[in-house]
Amino acid sequence: MSPDAASTVTVTLNGESVALPLEATLLDALRESGGCHSVKDGCSPQGQCGCCTVLVDGQPRVSCVTPMRRVAGRTITTLEGVDPHLLDRLVVAFEATGAAQCGFCTPGIVSRLIGLARKGVPDEKAVRTALAAHLCRCTGFQPIVEAALRALDPTAELAPPRNPELAAQRAGLESGVSQVVSRDVVTGAFRFIADEDASLIAYGTDDGGYSLGATLSQARDNASKRQGRNSTVALKAPLAIPELDGAAVELTTCFVEPAYLEPDASFAEPGSHPTPAFANAGAFGAKRRSSVGADAERLAQEQGTGVLAVWPREEVVRRGAKRPPISLALRADGSGMVRIARTPDSDDLSEIVETLSALVPDLSVEVIDTIGPRVGATHRGAVIAEVLAARCVAQHRAGEPFVVTLDTGASASVEMRDGAIEVSVRAGDALCPITLRSYVIGAVHQAYSQVTSEGLAIGDGGEIHDLTIRSFGIVTAAQTPPISVHIEPSSEEPVAVGMAVFAAVMAAVWFDEGMVKHWPTRREVQ
Repeated sequence: MSPDAASTVTVTLNGESVALPLEATLLDALRESGGCHSVKDGCSPQGQCGCCTVLVDGQPRVSCVTPMRRVAGRTITTLEGVDPHLLDRLVVAFEATGAAQCGFCTPGIVSRLIGLARKGVPDEKAVRTALAAHLCRCTGFQPIVEAALRALDPTAELAPPRNPELAAQRAGLESGVSQVVSRDVVTGAFRFIADEDASLIAYGTDDGGYSLGATLSQARDNASKRQGRNSTVALKAPLAIPELDGAAVELTTCFVEPAYLEPDASFAEPGSHPTPAFANAGAFGAKRRSSVGADAERLAQEQGTGVLAVWPREEVVRRGAKRPPISLALRADGSGMVRIARTPDSDDLSEIVETLSALVPDLSVEVIDTIGPRVGATHRGAVIAEVLAARCVAQHRAGEPFVVTLDTGASASVEMRDGAIEVSVRAGDALCPITLRSYVIGAVHQAYSQVTSEGLAIGDGGEIHDLTIRSFGIVTAAQTPPISVHIEPSSEEPVAVGMAVFAAVMAAVWFDEGMVKHWPTRREVQ
């Protein structure tokens, strides 16, 4: 056997016999040697986000934890090689329900659904169970479930596609950045930052530096990467609740990971500006001050060539900014005290204080220094929404819905009814009701998840113990309550409604949870 043959395995990839590197994961082999960029890397080698799912002999498999030696002689199918008719049905259904937003997780989910179709027409329980292997941070899962139930039933008629221009306008309004809405987003043909070709890859290491290599797998090997773990450390609320006479509501929260799926990445040529870290979504503001761009620019200058800087999932968690913990005590009229946690490496939080003070003048807002990971000023929307939610609960009247109205005129009204979450929104001209509904459902899921289960375990020295996708506490598709959305018709100027939805849902869920004095409500918090 020749040396080349000894170092490769032969597989059937999308209908063709190809030789791929033996000493590689299936994910690395497909992306680096097979040219299959629809297969995304969100957490390798954790195997917990589902972005890299492909079909092996027709069965869905997470490719980042699959050694090539285990698939020798087998048939590998990515979205570049699946049945075009079924793929088209899924693309049309995803478009018609707004089941793809940023699109980073979508190719893996579509691959999973194609594998599920082999078992016949699934019901909703089967679809939600299949999605347990995946994380979608944008859509709240429900539009994906709806799309799957339509696409995988050959007798079901598919709705017409969205207007892509109007859909993109609404998506950009809600996400805060320009966003592409197209077939390519669903199929994985849209190229994210980490899909760019570069002569040198810089891979983030746990000492805050980078390891270099010609490929991502080579740079990772050079880094001697240590895989993140799920911790058993208890959650801790870093701020005590303020003492306030006549307090009607009291709350303290933990550090929360934004958990966007596209890892921080940036490309730079010597002497050029780096690409921004976000590709097709705003990452909830978390990437606006990511250092990965400056790192790519510096390394390109040092190395004299184009450099793609990439953070693995563990480094996204270590280096990325968290949603700042808060504590508060409010009276029934909404007045009271709010504390915001500031850590040694955090952003300047004065903008959050100023915004809150202007928005709710009868609040006393102070920043408290504590130990923990970096918190971000660009997460001010989450902090403001938390305060608005608590204020909504403090002022709530029995039997009425929970309503939050922003100074832009955007408004959300929420009721919990028989285990379901019912939302009515006013967002001006909807532009594209399908897209608006998808973003509303995504905000509902995040709000429900943050109140009930999300949090990061932090050590006494401020180090993060929870470094894996599944340790963040994000509610799964099967755990997500049914969500209904009513959009009030309007011809007024379109406005973003996400923060109003986020706040009103947090208020309704927290009230329904019995107003436990800590978030997350369903986990022990010290």
